[in-house]
Amino acid sequence: MIMVDHILYHLCIDIGNTRVKYGIFQSEELIDVTSTEIDKISDAIHELNESFNIGRMIVSSTRRDIPHCLREFGKNLPLYLELSHETPLPISLDYDTPETLGRDRIAGAVGAMSIYPGQAVIIVDAGTCITYDFLDQNSVFKGGNIAPGMRMRLQAMNSFTEKLPLAPFENQNEILGKSTIKALQNGAIQGTKFEIESFIMHMKQKFGALQVIFTGGDANNFVDFFYSKIFVVQNLVLIGLNKIINHNAN
Repeated sequence: MIMVDHILYHLCIDIGNTRVKYGIFQSEELIDVTSTEIDKISDAIHELNESFNIGRMIVSSTRRDIPHCLREFGKNLPLYLELSHETPLPISLDYDTPETLGRDRIAGAVGAMSIYPGQAVIIVDAGTCITYDFLDQNSVFKGGNIAPGMRMRLQAMNSFTEKLPLAPFENQNEILGKSTIKALQNGAIQGTKFEIESFIMHMKQKFGALQVIFTGGDANNFVDFFYSKIFVVQNLVLIGLNKIINHNAN
């Protein structure tokens, strides 16, 4: 790819426990997404810098420490941000302990606001844990819940009992399990789906019309299940991070 010098690109980085997902934006458009292992991020940044004229960069991390190579690269850019609850945001945080609020949850809420401006939104991030967050029509983050993810539930039933086996992650069509393995799978997977649908219905009863966005590695497992209309956005956190860049660049 030939680098076009007069175009400044945005680099948005989402650091998880073991992997890093990053996206390249041109203004509001996501033009490239990839991921790598945390210990390979330095090489990835070097390759990106050879292909794109990066002018702005933001890092969101679930880890305590941000890799030194990112800070070294960022300090030479016109705009470098490390996302926290103190970062200027296009949304408000109505949260008792904002310093403990996951950076990915903040970015996901901003991403939801950019997709559905002026509307109430539930954001369900289905990964290792499942987070349920609510953004009202005034772009105020009102809080949410955190629950075990489906694989975590399967593992817990095996780890905390004497005889229950570790069931593989596999959807079943039957509502009643006809074997212990299928019963475990239904309890974890179908139980999670019922939990989420009940949460969505309760929130609609309490707050009225709202949109529902799913993101995270397990999001596609829910597409055909719910009575509620849902919208799967796999790059929601990256979209939110880019929105935060644009908010701070103005």
